[in-house]
Amino acid sequence: MASPPPIGSSPAAEAPTPAPLPVTLEADDPEALIDDGDSALGSEPGSSTTSLASSITRYRIENGRTYHAYKDGKYAYPNDDMEQERLDLQHHICSLTFDGKLFTAPIEADKIERVLDIGCGTGIWTTDFADEYPQATVLGIDLSPIQPMFTPPNAIFQVDDLEEEWTFDDSDAFDFIYARMMTGSIGDWDRFFDQAWNNLKPGAYIEVLDIRLPVSCADDTLKPDSALLKWSQLLLEGSIIAGRDLDSAVTCKEKLEKRGFQGVSQTIYKWPGNKWPKDAKAKELGMWNQENLTSGLMGLSVAIFTRLLGWSVDELELFLVDVRREMKDTSIHAYWEIYAHYGQKPLDA
Repeated sequence: MASPPPIGSSPAAEAPTPAPLPVTLEADDPEALIDDGDSALGSEPGSSTTSLASSITRYRIENGRTYHAYKDGKYAYPNDDMEQERLDLQHHICSLTFDGKLFTAPIEADKIERVLDIGCGTGIWTTDFADEYPQATVLGIDLSPIQPMFTPPNAIFQVDDLEEEWTFDDSDAFDFIYARMMTGSIGDWDRFFDQAWNNLKPGAYIEVLDIRLPVSCADDTLKPDSALLKWSQLLLEGSIIAGRDLDSAVTCKEKLEKRGFQGVSQTIYKWPGNKWPKDAKAKELGMWNQENLTSGLMGLSVAIFTRLLGWSVDELELFLVDVRREMKDTSIHAYWEIYAHYGQKPLDA
């Protein structure tokens, strides 16, 4: 099956990229979209986590969900089992998008020695990379210690906040830095790229993969008064209030080039909102994406809506009934833009 459609790209070095779908997604026949009893999709989260200080593992409970204790309140999404399942499912969607490839940058992965995974979450990308490239030491950083205890010997996890000053030694420079779905988590992207630059070896690559809000639509089936559209707009509004914009992906290419990275590539993919597309791979992506969003809808919403937008939990739950209904409606041809960027630190830098 083909890969989801790049909408736009910029010239860059040769890289192993999946074959594109047609730029315009075509909707499937409505009769072919009658519910066929799809079962819930998910993956098993790791239940064992690294043993760390109690001040880090003593999570805070808010509205029935648990949140990170280290730098309490900085990250808007939960870290409980439900969210860990969603993050692992999101990894599966990324893997499907890129035909099983863990990155798109044209790195010589069999030659790299040190890799940094920013905001590693459950550590699933970190461990997959460590398994595939055993010669590399792969360091996963996150605010929550939710990574599995049993991992490849070359996978290392650390609780830290990479919005603070990075304290890696010069001798510990990285061959590759990977940051996935960090929009909404980083307030100052210029500073982030400065620190990444300073901790990359000459010739090394950085790759950033992020979603952009609000939701998009392939035609006029997403109405201006849509609950789904309003939900995505309100999430963006709340993120802007917090200073962690959920549309930061649109400026990533410019910021990478401004910092001095060369051969900066930008490719925009489409994740359908459900199984509305006719193309088989896009349909599968949409099916998984619908499950990922509907199963995690409350966790993705509750902190932003209650902390920043002044909603009550009851108001939010009532609103999300309509959002879920529209997420499952195959007559609405919605999709989410996924921005894939990479750039190289010059050899003479």
